[in-house]
Amino acid sequence: MNRHLRIGLWVALAVQTGWVMLNATILHRSPGLDALGVVIVVIFAAFAGLQQHRRWRWLAALVRFVMAADFLLAVGDRFGLLGAPGAAGVSWGDFAHFVDYTRAVATFLPAGLAPALAVLATVAEIVIGTALLLGFRLQLAALAAAVLLAMYAMSMMVSLPAAQQFHYNVIVLAAGMLALSTVTRAPFTVDSALARTSRRSVGQVGEDAGRRRGVDA
Repeated sequence: MNRHLRIGLWVALAVQTGWVMLNATILHRSPGLDALGVVIVVIFAAFAGLQQHRRWRWLAALVRFVMAADFLLAVGDRFGLLGAPGAAGVSWGDFAHFVDYTRAVATFLPAGLAPALAVLATVAEIVIGTALLLGFRLQLAALAAAVLLAMYAMSMMVSLPAAQQFHYNVIVLAAGMLALSTVTRAPFTVDSALARTSRRSVGQVGEDAGRRRGVDA
């Protein structure tokens, strides 16, 4: 993991934790951080602190699984797979509500673009979420996730109260994905399986060439 990006992740974690503590202890408001949010902060903190050690490299897999689940569950939510609109734990419940949310988040753009933006965001989350889940082109997928989350964070800062992004751990997730994009040896990925297959193929070709040279000699 890149040292500077690891520091950036620690800064994001500190800001997120500071906001929660400020709301809980001084402002006496609900921190807006549910159990899942706490788990995300803990996992990403462990990733930032331990990923450089060989025995903890599996944390990279855990981080990408968390991000993949976040994207894919959000997509499922907007298609009603998690429940109807208004149900407990459901953010949208159908695509129409997600379009309305997109319009609210992107107030700096013409309202008529909301349906197209909602579709583009959904496609991006499906593609990136699936790539992260499988570990396919992991560095590129993680970078794309970081860019998408950063765009989301900036849109929320412009269109909604700035604190809204803390409810969704957007800064932590974006910083974590940016850090993940620099991890070159992540376990349990399609990338690593393809690399092993490629090495075996190259080795087999070398052995075959050696045998042919021996026969010719």
